[in-house]
Amino acid sequence: MNAQLPSHDLDDEPVFQPLCAIFRRFLKKQGLKFTPERAKILNAVLSKEGVFEADQLLHEMRQDGDRVSKATIYRTLKHLLEARIISEVLIDSKQAHYQLCFGKEAKGHLVCLETSKVVEFPTNEINQIFERVCQEHGYEPVSFRFVIYGLSPEGKKAAAEE
Repeated sequence: MNAQLPSHDLDDEPVFQPLCAIFRRFLKKQGLKFTPERAKILNAVLSKEGVFEADQLLHEMRQDGDRVSKATIYRTLKHLLEARIISEVLIDSKQAHYQLCFGKEAKGHLVCLETSKVVEFPTNEINQIFERVCQEHGYEPVSFRFVIYGLSPEGKKAAAEE
């Protein structure tokens, strides 16, 4: 049985259909099926802007009337990670955070230790260093993460009030 992706504005975007095909091929190589639940989760992930959590995705999908289990969300996110469609963003040790990475420019993240606020920023200059260092050492670059931990203005204010 072939799962159909729900209609979504992303159908018009050039990256959407290739990602669906990439995910289908990945699952097939793993001996897994592209189920309606996985199709809905992929669609929900592709609609996310920025960093998200699995529980947040589950909550939003259930609010939209999708019947999907927590276990299915986590297993599908694991498959999307392995297929390199999403990446894990290391923000804290309490909860895994994810972001769509396929076809997107790499982003850095500022994380406030007090408020857990996350700010994305472009990493153009860091990308150049990353590529140069890999080239100098003969490495084939695959990925990198750039996260700065600190206190935002709101976090400094909250810390001062404690």
